[in-house]
Amino acid sequence: MATGDTEVTEERYGWVMVGVAAVVVGTGFGTLWSFPIFLKPLSEEFGWLRGETSFAYAIATFFIGAMGIVMGDLADRFSARPLVLMGAIVLGASQLLLGQIQSLWQLYTIYGVGVGGLAISAFYVPLVTNVGFWFERNKGLAIGIMLGGQVAGAAVVPFVVRILISNLGWRETYAIMGVAIWLLLIPLTILIRRPPGHGESGGKAPAPRDWTRAEGGAISPARLTTVLSVAIVFCCVCMAIPLIHAVSKASDAGIDAESAAAILSLIMIGGFVGRVGAGKVSDHIGGLRTLLLAAGTQTVMVFWFSQFDGMVGLYVLALVFGVGYGGVMPSYAIIIREYIPANLSGRALGIVYFLGNVGMGLGGYFGGLLFDLSGAYTLTFALGVPVGVINLMIIATLWRFIRAQPPCQAAPQPA
Repeated sequence: MATGDTEVTEERYGWVMVGVAAVVVGTGFGTLWSFPIFLKPLSEEFGWLRGETSFAYAIATFFIGAMGIVMGDLADRFSARPLVLMGAIVLGASQLLLGQIQSLWQLYTIYGVGVGGLAISAFYVPLVTNVGFWFERNKGLAIGIMLGGQVAGAAVVPFVVRILISNLGWRETYAIMGVAIWLLLIPLTILIRRPPGHGESGGKAPAPRDWTRAEGGAISPARLTTVLSVAIVFCCVCMAIPLIHAVSKASDAGIDAESAAAILSLIMIGGFVGRVGAGKVSDHIGGLRTLLLAAGTQTVMVFWFSQFDGMVGLYVLALVFGVGYGGVMPSYAIIIREYIPANLSGRALGIVYFLGNVGMGLGGYFGGLLFDLSGAYTLTFALGVPVGVINLMIIATLWRFIRAQPPCQAAPQPA
């Protein structure tokens, strides 16, 4: 078979990997984001406070980030398939066990360590890394579509969970979810393969390259990962403020609860468009410039959230903010795909995404703290502007640094 025919065949199977990864990641994060639907039933049955019940979600998000570093490094050295298979088995088993809980420590352990640390972390970084290296021409679009599955899962799974809880109860819903996850995800793991040139599925990858050496590129993997990690903290502080506080701001402005909740739905709709759109745009202008566009849109919209209280204005802002927010996370993954060697990219992506989770937590916390101190959301949304600008300054400086390198030393540029 000619080389060109081989490349076409490989890219065709790459789209199979995109579909598989979108379903797996969407199911995982849809399960994670279903927790608010279970929050009230759990609190009411056991008499737990909302805060102590919702702490399980915080534990899970921490372990997703922390274990993502480990899973990314394992995916660099071996195949994503056994990791995803383990995650699918653990995620299904966790749902069955959650249906039997009787105490808070059981909720924290199963939800935090099981759902977050051993299941979703095994999906996210390994599959994002895997998908990116199936493509040369359409790598950004592929990553964008795959991460669009994450947002779609956030819309579909909680909706189904709400119907099941209303008709069957929360314990029965957990049991159904556990079996459904096994039936859906375990067969899909058969389709997971290593990208072309990365060794046979299940085989050991080549020994990692020097983490601290640029190896002919503009910047070493360690230094680029450090810069992106600092940038994403500020980026995600900015991002978290509307995601966590926009609905409450609308409610405080006199908008009814149902209409206020629609703001989050509009953000997610915009987020899906932004994920796919950013992927396609990055194939033409590169990940760094796409990140500047997406993060710039996000930052501008955060400012305008502080200026509007009407429902129509907030709806428009939510949709446009969602497009910017949706384009951010794929852009970081695409930058790593473009500038870091394949057998170090999982480690890098795991570290960067972990710091992103830290930023999300800080943004939600400080946004609430500023509201408590001032009694209004003006300072909360104002905080998003300077931290968003700091992120833009870091990324712009990085872009200028890479562009300034002599041609013989420049990092490989996107096609």
